[in-house]
Amino acid sequence: MLGVVGCVVPELLALRGVDLGEPVWWKVGASKLSSDLTLNWGGIEGFRIAGKQGIGLIAACQAVLMGGPEYARYVGIRSLEPVGVFLPGDQNYPGGGPFDPLNYAADADGFVDQAVKEIKNGRLAMLAMLGFFAQAAVTRKGPMQNVLDFVADPASDNIVTNITRLLQG
Repeated sequence: MLGVVGCVVPELLALRGVDLGEPVWWKVGASKLSSDLTLNWGGIEGFRIAGKQGIGLIAACQAVLMGGPEYARYVGIRSLEPVGVFLPGDQNYPGGGPFDPLNYAADADGFVDQAVKEIKNGRLAMLAMLGFFAQAAVTRKGPMQNVLDFVADPASDNIVTNITRLLQG
């Protein structure tokens, strides 16, 4: 769900004059790989993805950090107990104590309501990202620039005119 925020906030900061290197979400990876781009975030100089180690290290870290939790979810959290891995939560909703420090799950009805809200917010964020993908493919701009272009001239910069331009080549 934070991916949407991560796409919008850098572009907003760049529009306000903050130097981020490359603020448009779909251009950052290519810019980083094809140059020695330093991603400055919030005025902190020298922030570099994976310490300049490259995409291989990023992929390895992602595999390790997400592979374990996904494997535990796949085989079932309780099936890992015989090998000495004790994880909180259950197969359908992992988490437990470390992820609920304020004990919101104590109220069963409230917990179910919050779980449904979380799923709905996640689905809404996925739709927003789908919109960002489509906009990037059609307009070759970031989401905030698309909004600004639409607000400046809604009659000539909208979904119909952009699809027409795309189809005309």
